[in-house]
Amino acid sequence: MGAVEIVPCTPALRGEFAALWVPWLKSMTGKDPEPEDLLAVGDPESFYVRNGGTVLFALQDGEAIGVVAVKNLSGGVYEFCKLVVLDRARKLGVGRRLVEACVDFARHAGGRLLMLQSFRRLQVALGMYERMGFVPMPPPPEMLVLARTEVIMGLQLGRSS
Repeated sequence: MGAVEIVPCTPALRGEFAALWVPWLKSMTGKDPEPEDLLAVGDPESFYVRNGGTVLFALQDGEAIGVVAVKNLSGGVYEFCKLVVLDRARKLGVGRRLVEACVDFARHAGGRLLMLQSFRRLQVALGMYERMGFVPMPPPPEMLVLARTEVIMGLQLGRSS
């Protein structure tokens, strides 16, 4: 297996977002994606990038093995969304590298807070977030909380103004 690289979304990778994320969501929740989910993974440039966010892929030997999106909520608040790593790539540090890339992106964009929404059953991921400094907190007003959300956490990136 080759080295893992973290790269921004390209037109060639665009279709991989839904291909990775939709099956994962169905396996986690037993439900189909909501309309907003389909818009987000179907047109990540419009949903994330044009609004000041990004979509990042983890590639190994040119193959997408993970993905995450960062949404610019406003006022220096960002949210990382739709993080997924293929089962065969777990325990290689790919998820952590993707989250670190989200933190770096939000900091470089002048962010003061990076939020996330998750599920209680994702104990390994929740533990990783805690080790990275994320703490449970109420959602800021800018954040749309999804009906399926069970856990909300945030990481202070700098001083609030």
